[in-house]
Amino acid sequence: MAFPTHHVLPEKAYESYGSYLHVVGPSAIRVARALRPEEILAHVGASGLRGRGGAGFPTGRKWEAIAGHPCPTRYVVCNAAEGEPGTFKDRWLIRKNPYAVIEGLLVAAHAVSAKAAYIAVKRSFLPEMRSLKRALREMAEDLFLPVTIVTGPEEYLFGEEKALLNVMEGEGPFPRPVEQPPYEWGLFATEISANPTLVNNAETFAHVSTILRLGSESFRRLGTQDTPGTLIVTLSGAIRRPGVYEIPAGLPLRELLSDHGGGPLPGRSFKAVLSGVSSAPVLAKDFLTPCDFGSFQAIGSGLGSCGFVALDNATSAPRVAQAVARFLYVESCMQCSACKVGLGAASEAVDEMFSKKATPDDPEKAAIAARSAPQGNRCYLPVQGAALIPALLSAFKEEFDALIRAPGASSEDAWTLPKMTDFDEEKGVFLYDDRQRLKEPDWTYREETVRVRGNPRSTKRAFGGKQRRWPARGSS
Repeated sequence: MAFPTHHVLPEKAYESYGSYLHVVGPSAIRVARALRPEEILAHVGASGLRGRGGAGFPTGRKWEAIAGHPCPTRYVVCNAAEGEPGTFKDRWLIRKNPYAVIEGLLVAAHAVSAKAAYIAVKRSFLPEMRSLKRALREMAEDLFLPVTIVTGPEEYLFGEEKALLNVMEGEGPFPRPVEQPPYEWGLFATEISANPTLVNNAETFAHVSTILRLGSESFRRLGTQDTPGTLIVTLSGAIRRPGVYEIPAGLPLRELLSDHGGGPLPGRSFKAVLSGVSSAPVLAKDFLTPCDFGSFQAIGSGLGSCGFVALDNATSAPRVAQAVARFLYVESCMQCSACKVGLGAASEAVDEMFSKKATPDDPEKAAIAARSAPQGNRCYLPVQGAALIPALLSAFKEEFDALIRAPGASSEDAWTLPKMTDFDEEKGVFLYDDRQRLKEPDWTYREETVRVRGNPRSTKRAFGGKQRRWPARGSS
């Protein structure tokens, strides 16, 4: 029997709930049921666990807000609708260890006295759904309340917690007003019942299972004072060994890239790393920064969901800016006009730099438009654009200036946005969503005419799309 640790990502997927418990020890659900809710809240708070979904909010404080709410009807939701470009950690965790995720979800349900628990995934996440359903069947004796899997659309905003609750209620993935956070206006809320709802990321719940089993003090001995415990990180882009790795928080980014990622591709060097599309890039001069929330914030970036995309000296920064600007513009939901208009103008200005219409004002136009997007916004998406797009324009000004000096002369291919659909562990490569490049701002997909191989006169249409509908579909 292996010695239990706070690591939640095994090298090989657990074959069964029994094999999982044989390695880790007693069921965290049973440990939790032997404790009073306030004792669990104390353990989670003392651990210093911060949410692994991106914002890094203290988990204990979030749980206490739900537990202390006067409304007796409460819910817990696992947000597994992962869609951040460069991130694959939650899907990989669920495939390899769904048991820890479900345990943490049930621990939370007991701690906040929830009526029911849910796991929200995209309906395209077929391997993850199979893994979760199998685990729930195997764990039936330990499940003391209903756990329902809810599926939703591909839209990026499905992963935003207020939009996620909307999808669960049968609506589209549209964020609710900012004054209606889930801990105040939750799932199936009405004027007479606010139904405060705890929404945490899949990795966050997995860490809770080890904290209950091994204690908050041992969890704090891992990582840093700012970010205790381990982090599950995704490495992709221009790097030798793309993959998903679990590391102690606080490991310097340079060490992560070299020791785990294998360093840059032959004959190349890193110039920056994107931390998803949520914050400014980390430049090579800052690669000694420890991987924790506070340290990344101190250099003007953000740890986010630890989806690190490596950019090397052969990567075109303008093409990167073009791809991320388009992604954020397309994925904006149109509820906040400043967001859609600002990000649309930023995307158009970056596109223009690659045309014969390019002008020296285009970089400034793109930066100003991106910064104007966060106005009365319901979610964080326009803030992401305001942080990332101007930062790329500033950090790689020479590349943008060179592009402007020779308008329309760029021979660089479009940069492939790392929106991941799968990981081939044997080959060590991620598969990307090829349809993303065809997505329109109204969330439809344009038709593309492609030539049939071997017959230059023949063409066929591909990737046709119609306006989507977003019914929530649940299964126990």
